[in-house]
Order: sequence, then C-alpha cells, then structure tokens
Amino acid sequence: MSSIYLDYETGSQRHEKLPQDVCRLIMQGRQAKGLSQKDLASKICEKPQIIGDYEAGRGIPNNQVLAKIERVIGIKLRGKECGMPLQGKGQRKKD
Repeated sequence: MSSIYLDYETGSQRHEKLPQDVCRLIMQGRQAKGLSQKDLASKICEKPQIIGDYEAGRGIPNNQVLAKIERVIGIKLRGKECGMPLQGKGQRKKD
C-alpha cells in the first residue's frame, strides 16, 4: 500500500506524514534511553537522517522502521496504545 496522495487542487503528490505526537514520542523515548539520533539509527540499521526526519515530522511512515524504533525505545508508536510502554514477549497485560 502506498502512502502517496494526489492533491486534486494542485495536481501534485504529497506523502503521508507522521503525527506530531509520534515525532515527540520518538525524541523523548530516544533521549530517555540516553541515545543520540546516530545511536538509535545504528541500533535499528537505518541512516541517522531517517531518525532526524521522523523526529522533525518529515519522515514518511514506514511500519517496519516504526516497529524497530518501538523495540529500542520501549514505547508503542502505532495504534490505540500509542505512547504506552511496549510489553516484551511473554509478558501478560495486567487487568
């Protein structure tokens, strides 16, 4: 599925952007772990520019990249539980 939309008024294409709250969560989660953008990028095998673009709201959402960032910073970045701590495998939700 593509994240490119056609602006019918101007005839130009525009990409879907990350919501500002997700950008902020990435930055706060990275800083809480004591990581630089470069550190986070190397942990998820991406270029530092990707992290900078995501934090600045310029990044085009990619679920694979977001999933890798979630695992490193320990915060959900997608879905209804966005902003909640990420639960590790084998852990059960507490009622």
